[in-house]
Amino acid sequence: MHPTLVLIGFMGCGKSSIGRRLAYMTGHRFVDTDELVVQREDCTISEIFALGGEQAFREVEHSVLAELVGTIGIVLATGGGAILREANRNLLHEIGIVVWLDAHPDVLFERATRGNRRPLLQTANPRESFDTLLSSRRSIYEATADFRIESSYLDHDEVARTVLEKATALHATRLAAP
Repeated sequence: MHPTLVLIGFMGCGKSSIGRRLAYMTGHRFVDTDELVVQREDCTISEIFALGGEQAFREVEHSVLAELVGTIGIVLATGGGAILREANRNLLHEIGIVVWLDAHPDVLFERATRGNRRPLLQTANPRESFDTLLSSRRSIYEATADFRIESSYLDHDEVARTVLEKATALHATRLAAP
């Protein structure tokens, strides 16, 4: 059986798209923490931010992650800021193998701004906000991930295959360890 996979990374890195492909390839169920937050709160992420701010969103996100511990057979796409809390980072490792999907900042920005869905980019200077956030999170992604995949110039299928190969090898190594 394939290991449970947890995808982390900045907005626009492809967590949802790659996650769906991985779920198809492995037979696992695809789970998106942002979708679970929206279902639980019965309103959009933008509405959660407007009503309670980022802190309110992060509280619900943490609760959703805690409930996923012990769930097997999933591919989990996390929100870009899920790694901000140390408690969340610990939960991600309890859930499965943590994969950092990364790309060049210009590629990430282009992908992230294709729609107006990103509350953290609703500022006077979205690129400046984007760059500041990315810079503040990169080291956390690196420290949290079991491994990193650079996806700037790969298609989704290539990224998914690479993730699965690396995760399967890592899982086998962990199972073989005394």
